[in-house]
Amino acid sequence: MTKAQFKHDFLQGLGSAILELQTCGDPARYGDIVLYGCLRNTTYDMQCEGDRGRYLHQAAKLAGGAEAVETAVIQRFSGRFYYGHLFEQLASILYHFAEDGGENAREALYRKYDCLLGELSRKRKFEGYCHSRDWFFWLCVRLTSLGGWSAFKRIVGDVSERLLPKDAEFFFDDWFYCDAKDKFGQKRVEAYLEKQSERSPFIREYYDTAKEREARLYSDDRPVPTLAEVLADEGGNRGLVIYFARKASAEDLTKLVRAALSESDTKKKLTLLWPFRSRLFAGLTFPEDALFQLLESDDERLRHTAYEIMGQKPTAKTRELALSLIHGGEDVENGVSLLLKNIRPEDETLLYDFVKSYLVDSKQWDWEKKYWDWHGVFMDAVAGLGVMRGRPKTDILEYLYRNTLCGSCRWSIVRLMHRKKLLPEAVLQECRFDSNDDIRDFAGRVLRRSNRRSAIY
Repeated sequence: MTKAQFKHDFLQGLGSAILELQTCGDPARYGDIVLYGCLRNTTYDMQCEGDRGRYLHQAAKLAGGAEAVETAVIQRFSGRFYYGHLFEQLASILYHFAEDGGENAREALYRKYDCLLGELSRKRKFEGYCHSRDWFFWLCVRLTSLGGWSAFKRIVGDVSERLLPKDAEFFFDDWFYCDAKDKFGQKRVEAYLEKQSERSPFIREYYDTAKEREARLYSDDRPVPTLAEVLADEGGNRGLVIYFARKASAEDLTKLVRAALSESDTKKKLTLLWPFRSRLFAGLTFPEDALFQLLESDDERLRHTAYEIMGQKPTAKTRELALSLIHGGEDVENGVSLLLKNIRPEDETLLYDFVKSYLVDSKQWDWEKKYWDWHGVFMDAVAGLGVMRGRPKTDILEYLYRNTLCGSCRWSIVRLMHRKKLLPEAVLQECRFDSNDDIRDFAGRVLRRSNRRSAIY
């Protein structure tokens, strides 16, 4: 493997990079690339994919010079941050070094904990988005994994005494509380907090806040808005319309559709149509002629919404429209998206050529046409191939697997390759070392079920 190939696979998070480090004669020659990846956010969408700390830590150990990588990560982690994902990645790498016995990494994590706790305890305004608050609780989740029950008790004490008395609503974190119950058991966590609440007014504040937030999180006692209330809303509240549509009868849904189609204000029309973009409601028939009329609108958002609604129940007429758009070179992205809702095996080559025409680059993002960057195209392609009868005749699935930057999409692709019986042994083996936890676990299950063992240990 060349260094350019390794860098491509490594920054994608592919298991092939780890296999290369395990099997090549000189893994140290990739050391600069591994360090580069560790000190930068290498994940396309960490919120969906999770971090790559385990993957990067493994690569650092295999490439040699792990101590130098640890030192560099600690130095960067000790500085200031301006966005969150790099913080999360560095903290995760250090967590894995600490779990592996690295005392320097452990000390760095606790120093950052003390630093953020002090910064938050000095905070005077409690409103808006606060990066430090999110980083602090993200770190707390890591520390309870590292330090166990004693770390949980320390964190609850610190948060209860130094943060919650200032503003319990602002400083309480549902994720940390729920994660603790998953790790240590709900009964143990609640019994501890109940007992400590009798001794400490601060922990009483913590426990009362936890119960109140949990009750609010799982309650669904919001009153269902009436159709009149939905139509009277002038604020463009899409959530209100979606909630109404989920609870509405077929008759009220039909009335909502009629109101949306007759609405003259484009913004309000979009809001009223919003629930129908991604869901086919039982008992509701959307007038196809009205959707074709929406395609004549000058507003691109309205046209895009019409295409999405058409895709919920594709017909011969919409398939004909899709092909005419593609072959005519007009609104090709929407045409392909619509075709994928009604794809046939003979469309595969057309789809493959379209997919390969997109530049896959995390820095290429067209904010004006964000629906149609490579990520959206890849997701649509996977969905279309999933419903297409038979197996793909080209290697489009492996192309998508090798080139997507998104680990969550790669996870969907791997499952589809397996379902279509197109998951090569070489790909399955490298999936065992993928940066995505789900892919690694899936590959392990497949190999165990087939009584095969990994070629690499």
